[in-house]
Formats: sequence, C-alpha cells, structure tokens
Amino acid sequence: MGISFVDAVLVEAGEKKINVITALREITTKETALEMLDLARAKQLTDATPCIVASNVTLEVGERVKARLEKAGATVELKPA
Repeated sequence: MGISFVDAVLVEAGEKKINVITALREITTKETALEMLDLARAKQLTDATPCIVASNVTLEVGERVKARLEKAGATVELKPA
C-alpha cells in the first residue's frame, strides 16, 4: 500500500517569487479548498521557507500543488503526512 496523504512543502520560492505568490493564492482555493490567502500571507509563506503549503492532502492533490508551484519557479517536496 502506497502513501495516501501528503504534505506539500515549499522548500524554496526561487527567483520569480511573485509568480510563486500568485500560484499559492490560486492553489489555496482551487486545489486544497482552503480560504484564499491574502497577498501578505502568501508573501510570508514564500519568505519563511521551508514551510508546509498544503497539509494532509491526497497524493493526487499534492502532485497538482507541486506541479503548479514548480511551474511558477518554486522547489516543492511531497512528504508523507
């Protein structure tokens, strides 16, 4: 039996931090069904790496979160929840 639930950890925001902030704000509503982050909170997360950006989500959701943030320029790891 494989991993069912994961935490998506933002390891590094990368050079295009504004793209990662935008992606974080999109992901919190579309992927994880959490309240949308305001701009200040999304920036805090990118400044506080490493940090968990999606906690105890399904592997499928975790992979989508990871792909979206990596597309924006971030480094993300999925860890078992």
